[in-house]
Amino acid sequence: MTSRKLAVLLLALMVVATLACGPLGNLGDMVAGSEAGTAASLWSDVPPYPGADQVDLEMPFVIRLAVEAASKAIMSGAGDAGGDLEFIAFTSDASPEDVQAFYTAARMTGEGWADRDDTGCGLSAAGAADVGGMCAFYKEGQTRDSVLIIVAAPEDGGATSIFYIRIDADPERMATAEAQ
Repeated sequence: MTSRKLAVLLLALMVVATLACGPLGNLGDMVAGSEAGTAASLWSDVPPYPGADQVDLEMPFVIRLAVEAASKAIMSGAGDAGGDLEFIAFTSDASPEDVQAFYTAARMTGEGWADRDDTGCGLSAAGAADVGGMCAFYKEGQTRDSVLIIVAAPEDGGATSIFYIRIDADPERMATAEAQ
C-alpha cells in the first residue's frame, strides 16, 4: 500500500473514530480556538449539495483535532510548508445518507477528483446510525495535490451539518520533506 493510500486510510479511520464519539451537535460547546469556516465559499471543483445553505459554524473540537493530526500524516511530515487546511460548513434538511449518495464517484471524477479504490463515500461509525458518515476524495495537480473530506452529521431538530474539509499540498515539498 502506498504511503498516500495509507495516509488517506488513516485520516478516514480517525474521522470515523471521532464521529463514533457522538453527534456533532453535542460537541459544539467544546470548540476552543478554532475559526468558523476558513474558506469564503465552496471551491469550484466541489459540487455543492443542492439546497444546502452556507452557515458560519466552527468545526467541533474533536473533529478538528482528528483532521489536523491526520493531515500531518498526509503531508508526510512536510510541516507548515507542506499543505494548507481549509474548511467550510453548510446545513441541509437532507439526511447524511442523502448527502453521501450525492457525492458519487462519477460526479466527483467529472470535477477532476481521482476515481481510486481508497476514496468515496459510505464511511460511518459502525452501530451509530445517528452519527452520519463521510466521504474522502483525492486529486493530483500540477503544483498542488488535494484531499477533500466531506463530513455529514445529523443535528438536533433534523438538520444535517455538512463540513467540507480540504487539504492542499505541494507534492515536491512533501517528497523533499519525506526524504530528509
